Amino acid sequence: MAAPDIRQQLIAKLDNLSDEEMKALLRYIEAMQSTSLPDDYDEANDPAIGFFSADPEFASRTEEILQAGFGRSKS
Repeated sequence: MAAPDIRQQLIAKLDNLSDEEMKALLRYIEAMQSTSLPDDYDEANDPAIGFFSADPEFASRTEEILQAGFGRSKS
């Protein structure tokens, strides 16, 4: 169970969310608590997909990518 201060921080942040953000958050929470995928599951909107579907070379190149400044040129 979350510590009371973390719970209160989350509750306070809920007041700043739009109705659309609240709907998305509710879907996410329901998905986290479920052991099966919902009927309207859309892989394109799943925030966890990128963690598992990235090219294996991506992990080995992480340091190089970070040092490159995410493709930004160095001034």
